[in-house]
Amino acid sequence: MTPKRKLLGLAQWGSLIIVIFIMAIVVVVPMFVHFSTEPQVINSEQQQFVAQCVDATSDTKLDIDGQLAVASWNIYKQQNDGWQTQLSQLAKQNQLMLLQEVKLSDTFQKWRQQNHQQLAMVQAFRQGDTPLGVMNLSQVTASQSCGYLTSEPFIQFPKSSLLSYFPLSNGETLLVANLHSINFEYSLDSYAEQLQQLLPALKAHKGPIIFGGDLNTWRQARLSMLSQMTKTLGLKAVTPTEDTRTTVMGYAIDHLFYRGLTLESARVINTQTSDHHPLLAQFRLGES
Repeated sequence: MTPKRKLLGLAQWGSLIIVIFIMAIVVVVPMFVHFSTEPQVINSEQQQFVAQCVDATSDTKLDIDGQLAVASWNIYKQQNDGWQTQLSQLAKQNQLMLLQEVKLSDTFQKWRQQNHQQLAMVQAFRQGDTPLGVMNLSQVTASQSCGYLTSEPFIQFPKSSLLSYFPLSNGETLLVANLHSINFEYSLDSYAEQLQQLLPALKAHKGPIIFGGDLNTWRQARLSMLSQMTKTLGLKAVTPTEDTRTTVMGYAIDHLFYRGLTLESARVINTQTSDHHPLLAQFRLGES
């Protein structure tokens, strides 16, 4: 066999393996995973996911004396050892945590209750009876939370997005957008669709905004689309001086953006408890 023919054979085998892998995901995975067809939200006051938007009665302010500490972290379905210790440290240091790939297991619920954290979560899919999706954890209850879903174009796994509103001590309302962005797509169609879902609420909001999550910006075209959207909304990027955020193909994929706040500091915690490093930001209410 000539080298050229041998390389062609290897390429054909590689393509076949990719096709078999995709077919396995599409055919086999749904036998064990239940996909959500409509976005549903749960908060700490509820026992089940009930509607796209959930309201709660709370007058407690999210910030502490005008200071607001925020963390964003893809927790990798709590698959790695040490996640509870890492999350406990983050809970002590931050009033708000934007989490992605959260598995709402009994173990996680026990941790949450022991650490006095309020949750709002969008269910993307279930493994058995256990929901998975994005979640906001905070020391106070959000006044409203709304969920959104967008399906990955090939594997059809839904990705979830969450908008939550929190009262602040200066009389303003903070809008928090937490996303786990479309990943398995080279084009920008579904990626753009997911961002577009949130635009009406983000444009309508007159107060401060925090926008972030695992945004899967693993190539320049994705980053450019995200940058264009955040610029339109008047959002600024949180960029740590020592930027050790998780990267794919040289691009950082975890982000925080903000508006109507003053950024005082930002840092990344390097950890082995997930395949992502938490991104932290310290804000002061108001713009300087």
